[in-house]
Amino acid sequence: MKTMAGVAFFLFGLLAATAWADLTGRWTCNDGGTYYLREQAGQLYWYAEAKGTPPAWATVFSGHMVDGGIEGRWINVPKGRATGSGELKLVIEKDGQRLRAVERSGGFKGSRWTRLDSAAHASSPLTRLKPSAGEDCIQFDPARTGVQQASGRWKITDGAHWLFDFGNNAAAARKALDVIRHYRMDRACFVGRPHTAFTYMLAKGGVPTGAMADEDCVAFDTGTLTVSKIQGRWKIVSGRRWLFDFGNNESEARAALAIIRRYRFNQACYVGRPKADFSYLRR
Repeated sequence: MKTMAGVAFFLFGLLAATAWADLTGRWTCNDGGTYYLREQAGQLYWYAEAKGTPPAWATVFSGHMVDGGIEGRWINVPKGRATGSGELKLVIEKDGQRLRAVERSGGFKGSRWTRLDSAAHASSPLTRLKPSAGEDCIQFDPARTGVQQASGRWKITDGAHWLFDFGNNAAAARKALDVIRHYRMDRACFVGRPHTAFTYMLAKGGVPTGAMADEDCVAFDTGTLTVSKIQGRWKIVSGRRWLFDFGNNESEARAALAIIRRYRFNQACYVGRPKADFSYLRR
């Protein structure tokens, strides 16, 4: 009986330890960092760094799974400026979609982690679709993008060409650049140039997918979207809420709705609201 009880306890522990999805993938944390996790044979490792060049901190971690959680040690590495180290205890929540620190030492700032994507999608967009022949897109190299001030206006540039103009808002320009680099966006697309009412971004021929810390996004249900004329203006609406305004141009509104459905966008995101100088759609 003791032997059977021991076996049952071992099997229960094994099931409990594997009740969540593999934690391998890309994560975001409330310390503003991006974390790259690898789970293997009951061990968990990560490399993480803060935003910025160079980052304020860069950290590696090594730990092991125990009792539905993770215990291990972290240490800062020389890519960043910080030099701390210490211990961490984490619990796994939401079937492996969330992590939470229950014990921290050495001045570690982060306490809550959210999965951005899984191992299969950690370094590429979720869906790859070629822009259709009718789409109006400008391609650029995200590795060459930067923020520059020209004639008193802050702009995101690709080499010698400017892509987005933020006026006197340097913070918005830098935030938008973080977004472009985070999602590896390489196409800016438009409906109705030169006076466009609808823009969207593509990433390596696919859809920007996942989430980014401190995003300003509005979720919507693609299946409920319709084109409606409200007080003489054509709009894309979801129930009683309108999302995009096309003025008197019905054809542009319908073209934009077709694009939203094609890429299955379900988040409208902004930088610099209420006067957003940069917007994008993602899933």
